[in-house]
Amino acid sequence: MIRTKMLVTLGPSIHDYNLVKSVIREGVSGFRINFSHGEPRVWEELIKIVRDAAEELDRVVLTIGDIPGPQVRSGDYPEQEIRFKSKVVLIPGDKAEEPGVIPIPVKKFFETVDIGDLILLDDGRLMLRVVEVNSEGVEALALNDARILPRRKVVISGKEVNLPLLSESDVKYIQFSVMHGLTYIAVSYIRGPEDVDIVKDIISKHGGKQRVIAKIETRSGVERLSEIVEVADAILVARGDLGLHFTLEKIPLLQKKIIREAIRSGKPCILATQLLESMVNSPRPSRSEVIDVMSAVNDYIDALLLTNETAIGKYPLESVKWLKKIIEVAEENSDERVLEDLRGELSYKTLKEKYALGLTLLAEKIHSKVLVYTKTGSIPRKISRVRPQIPVYVGTANKFLAESLALHYGINPYYLNHKKTLDYNEGVRLLYSYLRSTGELGYGDIVAEAYGRRETEIHEIKIRQVL
Repeated sequence: MIRTKMLVTLGPSIHDYNLVKSVIREGVSGFRINFSHGEPRVWEELIKIVRDAAEELDRVVLTIGDIPGPQVRSGDYPEQEIRFKSKVVLIPGDKAEEPGVIPIPVKKFFETVDIGDLILLDDGRLMLRVVEVNSEGVEALALNDARILPRRKVVISGKEVNLPLLSESDVKYIQFSVMHGLTYIAVSYIRGPEDVDIVKDIISKHGGKQRVIAKIETRSGVERLSEIVEVADAILVARGDLGLHFTLEKIPLLQKKIIREAIRSGKPCILATQLLESMVNSPRPSRSEVIDVMSAVNDYIDALLLTNETAIGKYPLESVKWLKKIIEVAEENSDERVLEDLRGELSYKTLKEKYALGLTLLAEKIHSKVLVYTKTGSIPRKISRVRPQIPVYVGTANKFLAESLALHYGINPYYLNHKKTLDYNEGVRLLYSYLRSTGELGYGDIVAEAYGRRETEIHEIKIRQVL
């Protein structure tokens, strides 16, 4: 059982019920819906497929609604080939038919761009150098050959277009996420903690409890990282956009910095963009992709998110299998000194933090499995923070809480669908019985049962052997 979580993006390549079941069997913990593509009817169908498949397999899986946020995207135009040194015209508007013309439906973009700017389209697949700016639009020269598709991200390198955090459409996406009970809402281009607060207020006003994932992908996001991490429920390292705002050689350093900051704060961290990008068209990843993923696992990232690989790729299931295989090898060969250094950087100010560390170290020393029953998720999150290297099983009677914990490193949540209110002793007993019935606990296993009660300052550990 892997400790690093696998997440996949739904799309045309992965919308079949049996395929969703297959990736859940492989160990996928969650599914992302990208609201930049598709429509509510399609999203509703995908949500139903995921939930029906998870219920049939008796698995807990989380769902993420990813809203576009204040990003600039091109409008609609025919798919076309752009040649090196050819002229490309960017015009205000939603649609264009002429070759070499790209509509941009964002007025602020044209107020921000200047002669000499570098424009990056579709995560840098097309690079344009601006040579003229006038009332009709922008003229630029292509710096490379590229095939471009409509509705792709457009970035002015080194600049941030000053847009409101949320559009009317974004608010509707939040409402949709609340209405359909998604677990997390991911927000693009978070620039500061106030952006996270805005999204949380809207969720609350619509009666939701969704947790907010702050996507770090701009200079402002990096500069105010610690403030954002403090108020967000989770962090996503969006390498595609980071690579448009920073020079590429700095991205690995920024990635490590963001991961460590999230771990220190006890917030789950997701890594996304081009993990196994070559598998969009190939049944095998490249060597550099394998090394890249393994490096992230060795940094103790909580979760790895496949995007194009599963949304539009030819080999979605193979991509998941390869990701799992790489994670398994990385975890089996992890460097204990890195883990010791990481744990040494953490602070343990509260009794619960000390309890979680002590429980984890004890369980690792005696090679036991950990069982926790939780009503709030507090102890499991603190256990995850110290990156446990033994199986941790968490039971809860709150299904939404179980889904939210599925994002955390090393935590295996179980929804205990019980009609009466359980106390902690009953909860652990029920979890123990369930794991015995599924074979997760077998004869001779050592079990460390954790009892951390909210109403007292007493936190207990009971050691038993399965007989």
